[in-house]
Amino acid sequence: MDSRALVWITRDEAEDLGIKGDEFPLRILDINSLIYTLLRDGSPRDIAVLPFVRNFGEILGHIRGRGISGPVIICAKGEIVQLNLLDYAAQGVIFLDSSRLSRHMALGLIAFLQRQQEFVQLPEQPLQADRTQAVKPSQSPEEIRPLFREITRQRAKILLTCQFRDDLPTLTATCDVIQMAGEIETRLVLDNFSPEEFVGLYNQFGKGKPITGFFTRGDESMGFDLTVSSCRMGRITALLPERIYEQKRKFLRVEPDPRAPVIIHILPDGYRTVSLPVRDVSEQGVGIVSTYTEMKKSQVCPVALVLPSRRTLLGTAAVMFKGDIEGGSCSYGMSLMLHPLDRQQLQHYVFKRQAGILSSMKNLSL
Repeated sequence: MDSRALVWITRDEAEDLGIKGDEFPLRILDINSLIYTLLRDGSPRDIAVLPFVRNFGEILGHIRGRGISGPVIICAKGEIVQLNLLDYAAQGVIFLDSSRLSRHMALGLIAFLQRQQEFVQLPEQPLQADRTQAVKPSQSPEEIRPLFREITRQRAKILLTCQFRDDLPTLTATCDVIQMAGEIETRLVLDNFSPEEFVGLYNQFGKGKPITGFFTRGDESMGFDLTVSSCRMGRITALLPERIYEQKRKFLRVEPDPRAPVIIHILPDGYRTVSLPVRDVSEQGVGIVSTYTEMKKSQVCPVALVLPSRRTLLGTAAVMFKGDIEGGSCSYGMSLMLHPLDRQQLQHYVFKRQAGILSSMKNLSL
């Protein structure tokens, strides 16, 4: 592995400091390209030289989140009084005031830091325990019944999804199992839906359609399919599911509006960037279909997720699921690792899209 530390510097800062490009190993790029490329290709020892911008704290979070631990030099003109400089110093941030420091001194400092970074010993990555062992599916009613008794007793929320019609997006709701009915508890009575319109919309558009659901117990997330026997007075009664299976997703997922897609750019090892719209998205992951079939389960790739608002979320994604599709394509389920602020943005999009889906269906029912 190359032990050289690379200096990443914006074009404007390089010009201000009189950097030509041959003083030490470095990359000179416009600020937008530099941040994206640094997060995609940067190494732990690398150094970033950036201008002072309002959201530099967010940029710092992305850099540290990608495992780049080298110094971050912020070039400012004048004193920055509103920041706690000691807190940032503890995070490896150096503020350079170009009005007080000559070009030669600034250049000498960067050259010194670059040289010192080459001697930094990187910690070895700990081996992760194998967590791929699947939950054994349950087929016996005598095993399934106690699970739903526990859910009913604890009033634990379950998540339901249903595509009422082929031309409508999937709608998701949460609800309670308030009762197990029948002499031998063969039916589940579901109530307290959120959104509460789910029952009425199912009655109007999805009557007879199966409903898919899941619940989480500890670290296990289990899925099931429900056959609805009645739907009235704001409640749904369904038959006890015949089987329980492992369910990877633990968060509300939505299908983006085809007119305003969510685009993901993936950079697999040794291959060009793969760009495609996502099929569904949650705050934790995405589902995609691609003609690129070489990604392996557990493979981690740098990604950029572009929301309809044009906001770009940078991070990595791990392949959690891979399935073959007729015609030579593959479906992938990918778990996203994002900065907390970016995850918040994605969560906001998911809930806003869910509200949009609900609104469009309510308009159809008028």
